[in-house]
Amino acid sequence: MGMRKKVRSFKRVSVSCHLMLAFGFILSANISLAEISIDSYCQITIESMQQEVGNMQELIAIINQYKDDPQTLAQLVQTKQAEFDQARDELYFSFNTDANEYVSFMSRNSKQVKAYLAANPDMKQQIDNLSAQLNELSEQEQALMGGDEPPPPAQ
Repeated sequence: MGMRKKVRSFKRVSVSCHLMLAFGFILSANISLAEISIDSYCQITIESMQQEVGNMQELIAIINQYKDDPQTLAQLVQTKQAEFDQARDELYFSFNTDANEYVSFMSRNSKQVKAYLAANPDMKQQIDNLSAQLNELSEQEQALMGGDEPPPPAQ
């Protein structure tokens, strides 16, 4: 798989994941560490989306700097992805949960989360703003990587 395709795939999955989590369309295995509260779930959502905005901004800067050096770009993206994954895991751990529990929480508590966000419009607005920001960054990254054009063959 070419570097452009890997970076583009990561971005699409990442943005899609956050958008679906924010609106409750993801289901996963129910692995429970400790039941988190609805407020904690929403805080994790906001903080993870903020992390993702920073991650995407950092990757876009790397792409701009190394777009003519695909080998270095691939190595840097791989290194950064590992750092981003660790930071995300640390965020979940700080709330005494993990990625699986976070994802499955919405499937079990969709109505309560929606009601909570309706009662907390500032929090919902933060999530909506971060979603819009992530969409814009994803479009920017896709434009840098050549949109949906196939990447050149790996060398």
